[in-house]
Amino acid sequence: MVAHKEQKEQFVSGLNGGSIDEIAWLLSVNVAVYLVWNCVVASGMGPSWTLDFIVNCGVILASITLWAGHTPTLLVSVLLPAVIAVVITTVGRKRRPHKPASAAPATADLLPKKSFITNYRSHMLIITNLAILAVDFHVFPRRFAKVETWGTSLMDLGVGAFVFSMGLVSTRSLIKTYQGANGYVRLVSRAVVKSLPLLVLGVARLVSVKSLEYQEHVTEYGIHWNFFFTLGFLPIVLALLDPILRYVPRFVVAFAISLGYEYLLHATDLLTFILDPSNRLTNIITMNKEGIWSFWGYFAIFLFGQSFGQFVMTGVPTKHNLLFVSATPAKPSWTSVTTTKGLVIAAFVYGAIFWFAHESPLFSPVSRRLANFPYVMWIVSFSGLVLLGYAVVYDLGANAASPVVEATNNNGLFAFLLGNVLTGVVNMSMDTLACSNAEAVAVLVGYCAVISAVLVAMDRRHIYIKL
Repeated sequence: MVAHKEQKEQFVSGLNGGSIDEIAWLLSVNVAVYLVWNCVVASGMGPSWTLDFIVNCGVILASITLWAGHTPTLLVSVLLPAVIAVVITTVGRKRRPHKPASAAPATADLLPKKSFITNYRSHMLIITNLAILAVDFHVFPRRFAKVETWGTSLMDLGVGAFVFSMGLVSTRSLIKTYQGANGYVRLVSRAVVKSLPLLVLGVARLVSVKSLEYQEHVTEYGIHWNFFFTLGFLPIVLALLDPILRYVPRFVVAFAISLGYEYLLHATDLLTFILDPSNRLTNIITMNKEGIWSFWGYFAIFLFGQSFGQFVMTGVPTKHNLLFVSATPAKPSWTSVTTTKGLVIAAFVYGAIFWFAHESPLFSPVSRRLANFPYVMWIVSFSGLVLLGYAVVYDLGANAASPVVEATNNNGLFAFLLGNVLTGVVNMSMDTLACSNAEAVAVLVGYCAVISAVLVAMDRRHIYIKL
């Protein structure tokens, strides 16, 4: 059993990732799925749960397994039938006065529900859940798995995009409450209470992994630390910094933290300390050095996500929303922007910064293990670009979100928790490394179907588990 555990650990260790261009193509599949689903709805086909699952889960699964390396072909194969179906259906209908679809709400709501945000977040959760199990099968290309130290991969992007998405959607409640008077002690106390379930889950995962001898990748976060601890500490640190965040733009604080951390990595012995395997067992800090230090990179990503939420979550421009959280509607300007304009500006600016950081000898390569400045910029620039893609489709009149997508969005963190639990169950009950590609895909389809069915059933019964 120990030998098999080591074999699985080696299967996901020592990897170098893949190209940024291929990852960009993969992300375009998610945007295409959003467009395809709206074509399905527009065709009046009366979509069933099966068709919903095939479009919103099956296509994404295909892109990271059997169709990996053939993304352009997959895009054409998915988009062409959908467009043809819409054209045939439209031509076959009797002519009626044309009423253009409007993506924006009829009334100028401050915080409307936007389907492109729902689809963006849900598709990100779906591909994340698929990847955390698929990585244990040979059908999932090794270049998509998390890299050891330097490089880029789909899973490295996924973990950062998950944190960015959390920051993005948290802005909704922030806009609702930020104008109110909240005492500092009360704010921090509420943050601690909010974090407790995630911290408990972190402890539960730690205990279960150690007791069941589940495979571990120590250089990912450390011996005891895991992603739930990272998620759990985010609201607490956010609350502690609230006095600063009320007066300084969040993206400025995020830049200060990520650049300050980058400076420490290279101006001190911190980089050597983190990457040195010989000090691993010295004390509790060295045992969990990757998780402790990468937290600051993830916290910066969370703040950048909130800075995007300032103009993405609102239905109308609000006062200086490119810079600050605001609930006051304002006339459009360079600092009071619509969602699409804000995303265009952000995609250009962060894309340019990432290109500079990626190409400049002043910075080390992208590293998810360190969550260094180039990694943070990669996550923010790619997330902004993908969001812009969804927003453009939305502006064209695509405003439908499927039951699977809605249910995943409404129970996002629970979906991630369920995926982690089922991943453990699958790994403990079968030898994933011995599975053929066909067997692996069958398991992944069943795994994703179970998660989707549970979430849809919960959504229909209005059961929402907020962690």
